[in-house]
Amino acid sequence: MDFKQVWLYTGEPYLAFKIDGEFQYPLDEWTDVPPPEGIYQPFYFNGNEWIGSTREEWLTTLPDNQVEAPSESDELNTQLIMNDLEHNLKIEMLEQDIANLTSKLLELQGGN
Repeated sequence: MDFKQVWLYTGEPYLAFKIDGEFQYPLDEWTDVPPPEGIYQPFYFNGNEWIGSTREEWLTTLPDNQVEAPSESDELNTQLIMNDLEHNLKIEMLEQDIANLTSKLLELQGGN
């Protein structure tokens, strides 16, 4: 199936497929001129060229990456979960030790 990539004026890519010998283009305004490399959002096509933001302008639109400190209850829950996991691991190790000792005891008693 033959297709052609075009872009809506909003910068969204669109694949126009060829049906019955003709490409089916979007109903919205579009262009076959791709957005240039290095253009930052928001960007749009004004009918002649792509208009976009510089990297510096784009960076100012990003949300601050302020990490919120965990609450005391979150820290306590984390510690309790870690303790639970550690205890479960120790229990599994003890169960394995008991199984090994039981096996050796049965060997000694039964002579197997």
